[in-house]
Amino acid sequence: MLLLLSACDFFADDKPAPVVRVQQQKPNPFPGVQVFDRHVPKTLDKVAFFNLETPVRCNVDWDSQSIISAQPFDRERFRLDRVDKGDALPDISVEDLSFTDQTVDTVLTNLLRGTDIFIDSKDQFLKKINMKGVSGPLSTVIDLITSSADVYYSYDDRTRTVTLRRFARWNLHVPLSDEVLLSVIDALKGSDIDDIVIDWEDRFIIFQGDIITEGTVRNLINKLALEDYIVAYDIDVYRIWPREKDGSIDWMEITEAFNRGSVRLVQNGVIGRLFVVAPTFNRSSLGEFLLPRAHARLISTGKFATPERWQGRFDIGQCSREPHLETDLQILTQARFTPEQARVGKLDTTVVLKTIDGQIAQYAVPSRLGDNFMIIGIPTQYFAVGEVTPVPPNSELVVLISPRVINIVRTPDGVPTR
Repeated sequence: MLLLLSACDFFADDKPAPVVRVQQQKPNPFPGVQVFDRHVPKTLDKVAFFNLETPVRCNVDWDSQSIISAQPFDRERFRLDRVDKGDALPDISVEDLSFTDQTVDTVLTNLLRGTDIFIDSKDQFLKKINMKGVSGPLSTVIDLITSSADVYYSYDDRTRTVTLRRFARWNLHVPLSDEVLLSVIDALKGSDIDDIVIDWEDRFIIFQGDIITEGTVRNLINKLALEDYIVAYDIDVYRIWPREKDGSIDWMEITEAFNRGSVRLVQNGVIGRLFVVAPTFNRSSLGEFLLPRAHARLISTGKFATPERWQGRFDIGQCSREPHLETDLQILTQARFTPEQARVGKLDTTVVLKTIDGQIAQYAVPSRLGDNFMIIGIPTQYFAVGEVTPVPPNSELVVLISPRVINIVRTPDGVPTR
């Protein structure tokens, strides 16, 4: 027995004893009061989800849709104003200004030397500009110099300072129509202009942008003033999975459940399929088809609009009250509407599914006005992160899209000006 214990002691000494760390509980500095772990300060989730755009965008009346409607459009009220120009420059005359290969801040510092006006450069300017024999009022000359350098300036008469920046603050005034306002917002998002604030009471969009952003917005204004149509979309996004644990949904049964004409066209993508379905196939029809076959969870419902031939964007997460795997998804569309005498008209639409990691699928879709789109077969696990996920491997994303056309009616005479 002693030998056995000695052997055990030998083998035990051959390996280091495991280190057991006991975390000491910190004393409660507030006796009698429940304490909580401290977290990194951030905006609370319910506050972060608050958005005045949500009541307008995330409510869809599927029971009373109008496939074509008219909206008033007042071109005079649709304008872009810069809001940080500051005060008027002093009445100073410039004579025969010339320079070669100089940055804008250097040019203006030299120009204003000997005056009591100072230059404040908020950004670094690398573009070199050249001018020869420029004369005129100081305001005209500085306008010419800064525009050549793709730079904005503002003047503060109290401090006698000209501030140079690559960005400016803007107000885009939009005619009084929710549909038109949404179309402008979505066209801006489709052009990757995201940092915007909407004043729903006075109907204008507030944003900050450089010379490229300004050009994009002015192009949008000019195009929309010429376009006759806005294409709007009502959208439902579902996560579905079969009722049988290891089963799958037989989508071929859709033609048996309704009729062969209910699906008019199928467009294949790298992932998933897009169906063009008859106007009679809608949200109720989809629910009727899925009820005996699958569980369905509504992830997001909402609407967006974009001027004809402009790319618009719908963010799934914006119309989702809680985070889901799919809320990173974006739906982008670009459509061309062709009216017809015999029928209501035709749509040629490009639909793109995209996440921050890149494009998932793209579909080129010819359809008649009144037809709906249904995207199926996008695996939900595509959005999962990590090796383990609670999402079943046979679950998929279903997107139901109902396009509508809004005819732009110019005011006051309602006649398009081209």
